[in-house]
Amino acid sequence: MSDHDLDTGPIDQVLKRVDFFKPVATRRSFMQKLMLAGGAAAAGAAGLGKVTNVFADSATDFVTAAIGAERIGIAFYGNALGSGSLYSAPGDPATSTLLNSSHRGYFQAAFNQETSHLGVLSSLGLPDFPFHTFQFPGGTFGSKESMLAMGASLEAIFIGAYLGAVKQGASLGNVLVAEAAAQICGIECEHRVLINDIMGISPPNDRFYEGNVASPPTKALGDTGARSTVYATAGDAVNALVALGITPS
Repeated sequence: MSDHDLDTGPIDQVLKRVDFFKPVATRRSFMQKLMLAGGAAAAGAAGLGKVTNVFADSATDFVTAAIGAERIGIAFYGNALGSGSLYSAPGDPATSTLLNSSHRGYFQAAFNQETSHLGVLSSLGLPDFPFHTFQFPGGTFGSKESMLAMGASLEAIFIGAYLGAVKQGASLGNVLVAEAAAQICGIECEHRVLINDIMGISPPNDRFYEGNVASPPTKALGDTGARSTVYATAGDAVNALVALGITPS
């Protein structure tokens, strides 16, 4: 499983305080449910503290994984707004106002954007992701800090997954997947910058490039953020989401 770097020191402390990481039990449960559900691709066996890839190495599997990721994104933004969503687990939506009116506008727009992404990906006629409802770790929406920490982590994984889909689609000649992934990836980058802005990261647009082009970061203004992990397979991206403690419910 690929580790994902985040250049957000304070977030690491929040993640430690909130019960975000339950790697062994959570991953085992996720994989067991995936195998029972049949899944969109053959599920691999889950060892102690280790999850094998659940998808084959193909561009279309990135789309299947992205359908699941977009549902998670919709659930996250809906929960943060307190309204929930079709993909939210009962009891997850915030019960207090976590954002000011301007920032709520950011999140409502992101909710609409993720909803559109899901519609486009689902319309491609590829295998569906086997789960529709996702539960976040306890406390995720209990405070602004823990909610933003999760949002930053999610968007980082989404970006890396779509970058992987672009690379895979292009290498296999699947122009449809590569183009859709590239266009969606640009919007996920916007979401990350907005979350960075709300968190007070300065500057919020903190990367010259997303991946390993001209790496490592120069630390010049605008190039202080850790580069995104470009996931080699859809399974790697799913594993990264599982590591955040998100489970199908």
